Amino acid sequence: MQNKWENYFKDNEEAADVFKADEERMWRNINSELNSSKFSLKKVLVAVVAAASIIIAISMIVRHEMMMQMQLESLAAINEELAEKEHDYINQVSLKWNEYKALSSSENDVTPLLMEELQLLDTIYQKGLSDIKDHGYNERAVVIMLNTYEKRLRIIERLINEKRKQERDENKSNHIHI
Repeated sequence: MQNKWENYFKDNEEAADVFKADEERMWRNINSELNSSKFSLKKVLVAVVAAASIIIAISMIVRHEMMMQMQLESLAAINEELAEKEHDYINQVSLKWNEYKALSSSENDVTPLLMEELQLLDTIYQKGLSDIKDHGYNERAVVIMLNTYEKRLRIIERLINEKRKQERDENKSNHIHI
């Protein structure tokens, strides 16, 4: 193989000496390449669009997170489905609480304990809300927060039952005369 190349170069050595490159044309091409601006409108537009897209995406994410942290006062701020569920629970709790308030009776032994439980549920709800503010949406925190409404309803129902039971007992004792 090496012999073929050697033979080829020996045979064409005379032609290589005869060929003269057009150095002037080569330098003109080099000069024109150096002087020509490499400004391409297409490349600039692609770079601008890419940069703008990145900036918009980052700003939307930052805005969303800031809005979640600043305005998150209830589950309703997260999405419409949670807003509807929470609104239903709030209405139910409000109706039950009004029913409890409408009953006239003095406190019994269970009432302070149940009121303390209601305050504890408020604390749990606020803790879940702050957890979502600090760490973003968390399904577990949302479930716990919705659970606090269900427990509030049961506690208020228990308070109502206790007041009704006390009223019945008072009515029975008023009817019995010794």
